[in-house]
Amino acid sequence: MLETVNRACTTALIAILAIAWIPHQASAQLLPPVGSLIVTITSPASGSTVSGAVPVSASVSIVGALTVSSVQFQLDGANLGAPDTSAPYSVSWDTTGAANGSHTLSAVARDGLLGLQFTSAPVTVTVNNAPPPPPPPPADTTPPTVGVTSPSNGATIQGTVPVSASASDNVGVAGVQFRIDGANFGAEDTSAPYSVSWNTTGAVNGSHTITAVARDAAGNRTTSAPVTVTVSNAPPPPPPADTTPPTVSITSPSNGATIHGTVTVTADAADNVGVVGVQFQLDGVNGGPEDTTAPYSIPFDTTSTSDGVHTITAVARDAAGNRTTSAAVTVTVANNAPPPPPPPPPASGARFEETDPSVTFTPNGGWSQDASRPWSGGGAAFSTTPGAQVTFTFTGTSVTWIGGRATGTGIARVSLDGVVLRDVDTYSKTEEVRVSMFTASGLANTSHTLTIVATGQQNAAATAAFIIVDAFDVPTVTVSRLQETDPDIAYSPAVAGWNQGDTSRAWSAGIAALSTTTGAQATFNFTGTGISWIGARGPQTGIARVTLDGVVQPPVDTYSPTEQIQAEVFAQKGLADTSHTLTIEVTGQQNAASTSPLIVVDAFEVTMSGTRHQDTDPAIAYGAGWIQDNRDKAYSEGATAESNTVGAQATITFTGTGIRWIGARGPQTGIARVLLDGNVVADSIDTFAQTEGPQHADFFASGLAAGTHTLTIQVTGKNPISTDAWILIDAFDVIP
Repeated sequence: MLETVNRACTTALIAILAIAWIPHQASAQLLPPVGSLIVTITSPASGSTVSGAVPVSASVSIVGALTVSSVQFQLDGANLGAPDTSAPYSVSWDTTGAANGSHTLSAVARDGLLGLQFTSAPVTVTVNNAPPPPPPPPADTTPPTVGVTSPSNGATIQGTVPVSASASDNVGVAGVQFRIDGANFGAEDTSAPYSVSWNTTGAVNGSHTITAVARDAAGNRTTSAPVTVTVSNAPPPPPPADTTPPTVSITSPSNGATIHGTVTVTADAADNVGVVGVQFQLDGVNGGPEDTTAPYSIPFDTTSTSDGVHTITAVARDAAGNRTTSAAVTVTVANNAPPPPPPPPPASGARFEETDPSVTFTPNGGWSQDASRPWSGGGAAFSTTPGAQVTFTFTGTSVTWIGGRATGTGIARVSLDGVVLRDVDTYSKTEEVRVSMFTASGLANTSHTLTIVATGQQNAAATAAFIIVDAFDVPTVTVSRLQETDPDIAYSPAVAGWNQGDTSRAWSAGIAALSTTTGAQATFNFTGTGISWIGARGPQTGIARVTLDGVVQPPVDTYSPTEQIQAEVFAQKGLADTSHTLTIEVTGQQNAASTSPLIVVDAFEVTMSGTRHQDTDPAIAYGAGWIQDNRDKAYSEGATAESNTVGAQATITFTGTGIRWIGARGPQTGIARVLLDGNVVADSIDTFAQTEGPQHADFFASGLAAGTHTLTIQVTGKNPISTDAWILIDAFDVIP
């Protein structure tokens, strides 16, 4: 056994010595007993064309017990990079360092045990790199040349003159910037011919310097030689002297009024440039200091003068010293003696048209008549003349001015018995005719004068300042105009029978419902003592059947040879103060002269019990969160107060046996709590409705003990389907 082992060791030693004796070059070609390394270039492929940076890769297959210590890549027999000692074996070759043409790649693997080397078969490739780009051109350092060509040096100029320059460059001029007195003038001119227009009236007379700066694309700049000119413009003429005197008129008290105590004297004044002051005079003597700001007024303590007839004038002054003295207003001061007997009173409980003898207009040329709308009595008076006034003399405890509102109506000053009550803004987003403009109630049952003065002023949203006087009601009548969209009106058939939301005419609140469908009905449930159907008459309107509380009324023929928009086509007064139902039915019939059976439902006016107190009445106390003078709908006397602030409340103090809250319903209105004398009487009045209902009666209480009471409206929230929580206070009707 030992002999066998010794023989094997001897044989191995002889083999090792034999291998060590064989030269290395020869060993790469032989397959010695211990194994071999087979090296192959895998990339790039033989015969391929390469450029730029390319990877050179090789694989090594081991035969026998040898190991790989490294692979050295070679280019044309010279080493390419450092030996790679780990697989995968590769090196990056930047071919731009080699000449274009054929080159040979090979890889030499070295054995890690005996240091033997094994070389791959060569791979031939063609290097083809683009030639390097040409060197950049030399930088442009040559500046342009430039000179001002007009005006000439030393010239005297005036008005508007052209300023010109010529410029050139070895490559090209990019722009020329003109300068006057060193400051850039106008924008740079980027195209020849280079020029700019100079209005010399904007410069002071005297010497000025003009230069031009030329620029090329490389940023080289050249400033021209300066050109000095003299600007000589004639001075502007002085403004013409103001020789136009102001205009001025006394607006209160009215001419012929009897006054006592302390009254406010007011005047309107205007001037082509501006009024600087108005001096009031009593019997030609200055009364108090000059008033330097509009509106012009002064308190007049009549107890400081004697009883009897006196004259009041106003002297307006402008900045140029022009003065105008107003026409004199004669008044009777009566502090110690009883007033003279009143003139014979007109009949009470009636409507007085603007043509009634009790109505006087001044000045004569300041008012015009209009019959283009269905006014009360067929006509109305209008004026835009500042200071034009109308005076109505009446006997009674209340009075209502009936007029019109529109986008073009203005602001009027209202006085009662010589005392200015307030300015009434008649602006409205929509046209409203024959409506209440102003009401005064609670008067002594004696003779009074109501004066309306056109101020010439207007709402910021108004387009003109017309004031319209249609009629006067004595005593006042409590009326709400409920639009055709009010939730108490039902239409049938609702969709096919009626065209709702028509805007083709100046309807009340801007829209109306129209129908030509035979049998189509509009039914209105209301509470009151009178009802008026507001519709239209015209050459295209037909005949309607009207039923009141189940009783058919005579047919209503709405035909008219001319259109009458917002016309009263049916009215019934003297009803019991209870609930009623009015039905309007389209008959499909028409007047022989009419072109269609069209029926229009625009609004309904309901006469109700009680005395109306508008949202501006001083008996109403508003807490925080209320917005007043809202004019977005057709409200009672044009405006309303509103709030969507939860917890906001308003309280009216009144004396009577009942009260009605006039508010509004709509898709944006909310829920209110109502308290009477501090006690909750309605915890959750939901005013939400799918359609708009301005001037809607939201709450009514009756049967109260005669005496003083308080009614409080409080905003509490909104219906989930309402878009907001608005609660509106339009008015309160107090039942005596």
